[in-house]
Amino acid sequence: MRGEYNPALKPKRKKKDKEKLQKIKEKLFDWRPDKMRGERSKNEKTVIIKNLFTPELFEREVELILEYQNNLREECGKCGMVRKVVIYDLHPEGIAQINMSTPEEADLVIQMMQGRYFGQRQLSAEHWDGKTKYKMEETVTEAQARLNKWDDYLTAEEAARGRPPSPPGPPPDTAESA
Repeated sequence: MRGEYNPALKPKRKKKDKEKLQKIKEKLFDWRPDKMRGERSKNEKTVIIKNLFTPELFEREVELILEYQNNLREECGKCGMVRKVVIYDLHPEGIAQINMSTPEEADLVIQMMQGRYFGQRQLSAEHWDGKTKYKMEETVTEAQARLNKWDDYLTAEEAARGRPPSPPGPPPDTAESA
């Protein structure tokens, strides 16, 4: 053997890499059958509804996001169990995502919502393709403009109550919904 063996110099496997290898081994030795022919994929449980709103609507009245979510949950609940409702309030196409418990329930939601009118807007409903990302990130300038509007709103509200305005600063937790 050439040279001395020093185990301290051997590269260590990270915990993340070990877990990844373990998952691969488990998948190889798993006894569950592969997906059957004709079996539907997971993303067919998700319905995408377009043209539901304009982003400007939620800029004026933020509380409408919850109202829209509740209305969609109630309406789609007629077709089955609604797992999740997400409204992408910054998306220019007015996108809402509804996750149902089975693909058949999602089919019923699509039949019910396709071509339907909501607030003088015709909706379109389809299955999610499994790849498209609808979440829109706001830029730094847009975020700053939103915070400035919030500051103006708060100072106007305090002035209306007859209090002296508070010192400028970032507002408390103004998280946007996704």
